[in-house]
Amino acid sequence: MIAVGVIGITGRMGKILVDSIESNDELTLSGGISSQNIGKDLEKIVKCSDVIVDFSHHTAVLAAAKVAANHAVPLISGTTGLSANDFLQLRQCSQRIPLLYAANFSIGIQLIAAFIRRCAGVLKNFDFSILDKHHRHKKDAPSGTALFLAQQYEEIAKKSPQIVSLRCGNNFGEHVCDFCGEDETITVTHSVLNKRVFAVGALRCARWIVGKDPGFYGICDAIDFQ
Repeated sequence: MIAVGVIGITGRMGKILVDSIESNDELTLSGGISSQNIGKDLEKIVKCSDVIVDFSHHTAVLAAAKVAANHAVPLISGTTGLSANDFLQLRQCSQRIPLLYAANFSIGIQLIAAFIRRCAGVLKNFDFSILDKHHRHKKDAPSGTALFLAQQYEEIAKKSPQIVSLRCGNNFGEHVCDFCGEDETITVTHSVLNKRVFAVGALRCARWIVGKDPGFYGICDAIDFQ
């Protein structure tokens, strides 16, 4: 059994992670802590875990990463809204532990990312845009997923897409990607129907990362999309 510690355990994703861990025969919950109480019992939870899974706040994930690095415990994080400096600190921690970061742990989003890269290389005269729709309580805009998809396009096309963000209702997450040409438009949409999809992907990565060498990993390292 792999012992999993959860950072952000009282949040929406934290609660879903707990349910998913408890229903998985390969995993056991070693403990958890909320983003607000990150300084309390953090080291204790890390020390009794084989891997830490984080869906919290940028200040909480940095604290967790540093403690995890001190105790050689792998870390999985899906926290969004991170700055360039936050990522720099995570990469510094990954020199001592295996650390996997993904803005979105959905398998479908990873397949769309591959599709965007392919289209960006072929549809050179097409405009590309991303519509990012989430619930009214989501604080970061554009979403981490929208920025991730934009990065896939930018690396191939060498230019930035237009991103429009809407925060309304109770939408778990929807991203509409359009390649628009003079005579045709290609649209691909990903809609989250249940946030459990993120827990499934994150815990699949958690099982994979135990025993890996230190380094900064992505979801494509853990899951073969070929």
